[in-house]
Amino acid sequence: MFRRFVDGDAYTLSTVLIVDDDPSTRLVMRMILERDGHEIVEAGHGENALELIQPSRLPDIVTTDLRMPVLGGMELIRRLRSEPRTATIPIIVVSSDTDALRDLRATGLVDAIVAKPFDAGKFTECVRVVAKSPVNGARRAAAT
Repeated sequence: MFRRFVDGDAYTLSTVLIVDDDPSTRLVMRMILERDGHEIVEAGHGENALELIQPSRLPDIVTTDLRMPVLGGMELIRRLRSEPRTATIPIIVVSSDTDALRDLRATGLVDAIVAKPFDAGKFTECVRVVAKSPVNGARRAAAT
């Protein structure tokens, strides 16, 4: 496990699964997070994300858009939360669907919400906060 220090604050570097049907959005998110030291895995829709998660190690964080073909973000979130193996993975929703974001915020199903278009610094800070959250650490410990 690696730790990075930013302004004297330590957080664990994470493997982040970016799920978005827009390749340019995935590229921007990849560049932002890799620059911050995270390992990135990409999926173009929810079904692809589930395929990537099943055979390999679990990501530390999943970021997902909501509106995608094949399998959208809400169904991906429901499936991840319904399986004991993936229920504790922190999820950050990154979407421009303001109505869905407002409704989702009240459900407690996700760890953070970022509205598109987003500021790179605020997005990075959001991932840092989720990566070092004691709630996520406790959730993971309870699952193992």
